[in-house]
Amino acid sequence: MKVKLTTEQFEALRTLLSRAAGLVFDDSRRQSMAYSVAERVRESGAKDVSAYLAMLDDPGERQRLLDEVTIQETHFFRNPPQVRALRTHVLPELISHAARHGRRIRIWSAGCSTGEEPYSVAMLLRELLPSTSGWDIKIIATDISSRALESARAASYGARAVQMATPDEIARFFQAGPDGSHEVRPEIRELVEFRHHNLVTEPVPFASDERVDLVLCRNVTIYFGRATTRSLMERLHACLRDGGYLFLGHSETLWQVSDQFRLVSLGVGESAAFVYRRQDGSQERRAVLPDRRTKDEGPPPNQRERRVGPRRGDRSAEPVVEKPVARPVRPIEPPRPAPAIVVATPQPAVIRAALADGRYEEAVALAIGLIAAEPLSAEGFYLRGLALTDLGRDEDALVDLRKAVYLDPNMGFAHFLLAGVLDRLGHPAAAAVEYGATADTLGRQPGDAAAHELGGRSVRELVELCRQLEGGLAARASSREEVR
Repeated sequence: MKVKLTTEQFEALRTLLSRAAGLVFDDSRRQSMAYSVAERVRESGAKDVSAYLAMLDDPGERQRLLDEVTIQETHFFRNPPQVRALRTHVLPELISHAARHGRRIRIWSAGCSTGEEPYSVAMLLRELLPSTSGWDIKIIATDISSRALESARAASYGARAVQMATPDEIARFFQAGPDGSHEVRPEIRELVEFRHHNLVTEPVPFASDERVDLVLCRNVTIYFGRATTRSLMERLHACLRDGGYLFLGHSETLWQVSDQFRLVSLGVGESAAFVYRRQDGSQERRAVLPDRRTKDEGPPPNQRERRVGPRRGDRSAEPVVEKPVARPVRPIEPPRPAPAIVVATPQPAVIRAALADGRYEEAVALAIGLIAAEPLSAEGFYLRGLALTDLGRDEDALVDLRKAVYLDPNMGFAHFLLAGVLDRLGHPAAAAVEYGATADTLGRQPGDAAAHELGGRSVRELVELCRQLEGGLAARASSREEVR
């Protein structure tokens, strides 16, 4: 069944969904909304859309509409950089912290959909803690969709859901179902508790004095307006313990939304994941990134004296300056050590020059050097993504360009490049969003400014082009949904 929503009907529906769950539906999602309403009209037996709208006074039907409009497709071990960060950095740290503070761990999977995310975290915990005897570990998994939670509790999945799990992980954490499905093993399921929860209208599902170690709220705020997201972040900040982690989706950012979290990089190079930490008090003064010097590195070579004295805070004695010790003159002077080779951090201008000359492999190597020196450099990731697209390596470029716009959402050319990559890889809906972001960010620049990276085309021309591409791709994505 196919329906066409009038302007009044669309406005009524998106107002209802905004009030009920904070969901934002702009004009680009009008066709998607129509598809969902058509399903509910058919299932409910309503005569037409007007009759169906009258049925939404019933809380049960409102819930069924929410089930229909929220996307439920996901899979295990989604977002490999974040999975690596959980496995090698975050969960080991949480376990170490809990071992010193009562062996208690609390994790919240907010917007858990059909359960793949919280079960994945439970599997990673079982890798690190095969036996949880004597430990108080709980993963609270919540979602607004009753239908999604029903599937999550069933814990039975098809081949598509486990496509990113290794054969060893499938053998260890799943058992074969009678219909060839993959059923999550009981020792994994017992760590997860599912609850129905509305992130917008309900308080956090924890006691006011209970603190959480990790919150995963991935690909949830993309449906919210800024004010709703800001309010949610305040509540997440309040329930997290100091130093606790917050994971968002790769396209989500707290830029100009909340300054209560610190962005940190976990891992290096392409395996790095960007996540947030709640840091208050003394932790605000800690360096976000570790000192890159190794433990074997000594003081600078030209240091002629070093200060020896009490520890910081000990005022019992003044610091003492240790003078160099005079050495006797030897008859034969030993050979001088070779001068240290100082490798300068590649500058963006040098990388751009390599790109302009068509030296794309060199540009990739230079960008890697820039990222190694400055792990939170949005420009470094953008330039490497640009070089990779010139080499035709779109899938590799996708990782870098997503990191670039994550670190600097106002980088219009990175949004533009990311949109093209997503379109070529067959993701029209996501590409439409990025073309819209390009137009939004570049639209704040002078219209007659030249876009040198795009053949000298003016910013105004590029903004107009992106609006056209956004509309075309959004229409293509909607037609795909109708075919399904």
